[in-house]
Amino acid sequence: MNGHLEKRYKSSWTIVIEFGVEQEDGTLKRKRITKSVKGVKKDAQQEMARMMVELENGTYIEPDALTVKKYLEHWLEAYGTPNLAPSTLVSYKLIINKHIVPALGHILLQKLQPLQIQSYYSKALESGRIDGKRGLSQRTVQYHHRVLREALQHAVKWRLIGLNAADACEAPKPPKPEMHVLDKECVKELQKLIRGHQDEHLIITALFTGMRQGELLGLRWQDVELEQKAIRIQQTVGYLHKLGFVFRPMAKNKKSPRQIVLPANVVSTLAKRKVICAQEKLKEKNYAKHNLVFCTPTGEPLLPCDVGHRFKKLATTLGQPGLRFHDLRYPNLNKIQTFFKDA
Repeated sequence: MNGHLEKRYKSSWTIVIEFGVEQEDGTLKRKRITKSVKGVKKDAQQEMARMMVELENGTYIEPDALTVKKYLEHWLEAYGTPNLAPSTLVSYKLIINKHIVPALGHILLQKLQPLQIQSYYSKALESGRIDGKRGLSQRTVQYHHRVLREALQHAVKWRLIGLNAADACEAPKPPKPEMHVLDKECVKELQKLIRGHQDEHLIITALFTGMRQGELLGLRWQDVELEQKAIRIQQTVGYLHKLGFVFRPMAKNKKSPRQIVLPANVVSTLAKRKVICAQEKLKEKNYAKHNLVFCTPTGEPLLPCDVGHRFKKLATTLGQPGLRFHDLRYPNLNKIQTFFKDA
């Protein structure tokens, strides 16, 4: 296999790669790939090198024969698997395989037009559910737009297409969700309501630290420094269908993890929780080795959906049926601390 560049046009270079042989009209001819690259010679050289590596590895796909379906499958494998978080990858695959591919997968990637994408969004809002009986929400279709736009942006970067068709489309703009901020009386009532509840320590920690649910459920005792009154956010945990619990390290691009200073009442709460964990560990021979702060009596992670369901019941009892566990992050922490002192 060999390749060279030809200067056929003023603003571009033409890549010519010859590899293998093919039979045509009874004679054997060398296979040839040509591709025009706009820019300087260095750009063309880099693209030729990339193409030759893919040809050598058997992963090269000719742009003229590349459908949206084939490209998205390649993108998920080449980019998604090594770069996306497991939960994100699962959601991307679901959106692509169940929605985008059935609607747009048959179209050649180079022929994909903004109008086709915009029509897909409109149809998805009208009857986009898999059963076809109802439409998808504006927020869901907006997410579809983000996934498709990100995938096509890589196609531009990889020089498979010249422009990103999704850039010319208007994604639905969902209404901003109503934020539920806990007032003084609500916090007092919540404090009374959770006394003795299985999630009491978890909820108090959430209120006073502003930690996300995944960060709380992934918190380990080695990340808690009670004497220094601090927590280091080192990892998060989630649950994925067929994959189970997935732990993900935090602060990948930072020199040090996020640290949270703990108020006295949270230090006291976590000290009580530590005693409970120690007692449960003594009772259970097969206690899990995750060393989690908030976990089941056997040391296993808590299911996020179960925590959410239990909190929803608490919120309904509290007279706040729309309150979510996530809303515990938003109150002013200084005010909340004052509320608890006064309670």
